[in-house]
Amino acid sequence: MDGILVDNNMKYKITFKNQFKAIEFLIYGSILFFGLGYFLYRTEGLSRDLISFFSVYYIILLIPTILIHFEYYLRNKNDLFIIDLHQKIISYNTTLSIHFSEIEKIVLYMPPVWHRKGSIRFLPFEDYRYAAIELKSGKRHIITCLMIYDLEKIMSTIPGVTIQKKKRLIASPFLDQLLF
Repeated sequence: MDGILVDNNMKYKITFKNQFKAIEFLIYGSILFFGLGYFLYRTEGLSRDLISFFSVYYIILLIPTILIHFEYYLRNKNDLFIIDLHQKIISYNTTLSIHFSEIEKIVLYMPPVWHRKGSIRFLPFEDYRYAAIELKSGKRHIITCLMIYDLEKIMSTIPGVTIQKKKRLIASPFLDQLLF
């Protein structure tokens, strides 16, 4: 589990481990990408057209991933999320307590690879997903994979709460507000 078990409560916050899990595809992909580029340069000699193609391709993958990572980090950087299954309460930043009965539903926004429970990812931003805890009062709280890497598993431990899944190629709360 990603959280820290304290007094039968699971506590979650952004960790280096979760950040690395989310961005590791970009890191390893970059190493392979530049290694291949260097190999081709040394053996074949790269033309400007090929360098331009690879550069544009890499930037198209890099920019959304970095933007999503910063969005997630800024959204949850000082947050503490505690699930207390005995008292049936979620504490958010120790200032807000939400009883399970106050939750209308939890919506998981995730790329298609997570819907099909796949392990092969083609894009570096496919590891990013988030949960929106929607309350009956109309308020909404966002928990990202930088806090809880396996969101679906942890959110399903909350009894009596409906979990809905929505596919997003790029799971961004900011984009969802703009587009949906």
